[in-house]
Amino acid sequence: MNPKALAVGAVSAGLLSLTMLPLLFASVAGPSAPCGATSGPIAVIQATIRQLESGNDYTAQAPGSSASGAYQFIDSSWNNYGGYPRAYLAPPDVQDAKAAELITTVLGANHGDVTVVPVAWYLGHVPPDGSAEWDTVPAPSAGNILTPRQYQARWMTVYNEKLTGTPAMPTSLAGSVPANPCPAGGAGPTLPGGWALPGPKDVLDRTADQLDKPHHDFAAWDWSIPVGTPIYAIRAGKVIGYSNNPNNSINDPTQDPCGIGVTIVDDQDVQWTYCHGSAHTVNLGDAVAAGQQILVSGNTGSSTGAHVHIEIRVGGVDHCPQSLIESLYRGGVGLDPASLPTAGCFYRS
Repeated sequence: MNPKALAVGAVSAGLLSLTMLPLLFASVAGPSAPCGATSGPIAVIQATIRQLESGNDYTAQAPGSSASGAYQFIDSSWNNYGGYPRAYLAPPDVQDAKAAELITTVLGANHGDVTVVPVAWYLGHVPPDGSAEWDTVPAPSAGNILTPRQYQARWMTVYNEKLTGTPAMPTSLAGSVPANPCPAGGAGPTLPGGWALPGPKDVLDRTADQLDKPHHDFAAWDWSIPVGTPIYAIRAGKVIGYSNNPNNSINDPTQDPCGIGVTIVDDQDVQWTYCHGSAHTVNLGDAVAAGQQILVSGNTGSSTGAHVHIEIRVGGVDHCPQSLIESLYRGGVGLDPASLPTAGCFYRS
């Protein structure tokens, strides 16, 4: 996917789809949040977008535009996702997956601040502080009637009603983007000895059959999980590697196969690599605590499906993570990375 190619407009809010506008994440990105995570359930954000964009109609087609589907993706941003030429032709789960990827990218670039989502979705970018664009109807010739500030207020009212079941006062940026520096769910529970699980325990509970799953080609572990799952640092350390390929590029050797990922070195010089995320929640050089969120899971880089790839390297040699992850999950006990096997956890494809 190309996250810089999103442009949609609200249909059921009385708007026609916007013409193509680039989503410039450089204009909305800020320093990573200290707890780093998305605030608010992804599913609630998706439901809000669907209601305002299409009235929850996965087969919707906007008049006078290529926008279609429940989220009103234009064809160029949909980009044959999942092998479907247009969004409305894809089943709901595929449309939901595409939306989740884009939502987590926006949230990951903006401290997990949900209030940014409607502006980025509607306008294609977030205007700078004090810009007249906040109070200007974009592309009125296309039928738009709301300013970005008005659309955001309407969107946030619907979102908060869905999130809490109680109508909330509309949120206004008042010329600036409010940050949420420590959103809920930004860290996982730590375990004795300074260890942590790589993601939420309830997700591990549902995927426990994968704990001893062999990797292909070399010693590593692939954990198949939904897009948008928070990924935590198993061990504390410093971020020394940072890959930033936002595309799914399995057949493109010129792009970083890790996709969006990080490598952390701990105080024993063990390197921990996590790949295929949809957004970072830490930066290069950051000190990271065990259990701190470092990524939002995704399907970027050389990846055939949504998952996180985990490597453990000791002295330049890859070691099998499976037994360590299982020990942490089953009994909360960490294992010396140097004691982990270097073979027997992978197969040659």
